[in-house]
Amino acid sequence: MKKLMTVLMMILMVGFLAACGEDDTTDSDEGNNEETNEESDATSGATQSVITDEASLLEAVSADGGWIVIFEEDMETSEELVLAPGENDGEAARKLALYTQDEDRNITDQFTLTAPMLTVQGENTRIQGGTFAGDVLVEANGFSIPDGTIDGNLTFASAEYEASADLSGGEVTGEVTVEGGDTADATSGATQSVITDEASLLEAVSADGGWIVIFEEDMETSEELVLAPGENDGEAARKLALYTQDEDRNITDQFTLTAPMLTVQGENTR
Repeated sequence: MKKLMTVLMMILMVGFLAACGEDDTTDSDEGNNEETNEESDATSGATQSVITDEASLLEAVSADGGWIVIFEEDMETSEELVLAPGENDGEAARKLALYTQDEDRNITDQFTLTAPMLTVQGENTRIQGGTFAGDVLVEANGFSIPDGTIDGNLTFASAEYEASADLSGGEVTGEVTVEGGDTADATSGATQSVITDEASLLEAVSADGGWIVIFEEDMETSEELVLAPGENDGEAARKLALYTQDEDRNITDQFTLTAPMLTVQGENTR
């Protein structure tokens, strides 16, 4: 009888130890999975992609890239780039950060990305702080170029995308157009006129000027100004934008236009 009890106790002990071993293994595996899930490299799509070479650039602009693409030097590729949609904190966003900045967010260096073409597919995409050398096609709303330059032509796939874009903080050296539409350069009446001197001011307020007239400093003229009617996205509109703003559209500086008289001829003038 004692022998039988001893055998039964041994069987129970073996079973108990085996069960404990399985629990330990499960806990260990779960811990490893948690560590793996928490890891996120530069091109995971969660945060950022840092560009070191052409391969990292092509990965970064894909759907697997970080929402913000960080450049630390000039970069050139012979490939046509497609910047896929991305997301930041639950909101649609992509950003080509062509600059470095100090702890106060002042730009300390600016870079150039050169490619034959960049197609923007995602909403709220920014080319910021540096230069894209090549042509750009925008296929989404909310495009902007804060402190950025497009050294080439900018084409919007629709009038809706053009109307939602904000080009006031940057520069496009080439033509701005809508696919299937007319050319819309800085003084065509379709988009904007940037004031650099008195001559550009007089051109801008005429019927040939952009619907939005952008000032980057105080301006004075002895001429009496006549602000002709204009149009934005099919609606009557003119705007004297006597300010600059940051990427969140907060006003950062304000300017004064001085003239003996301003005659406003168009509807919905601001």
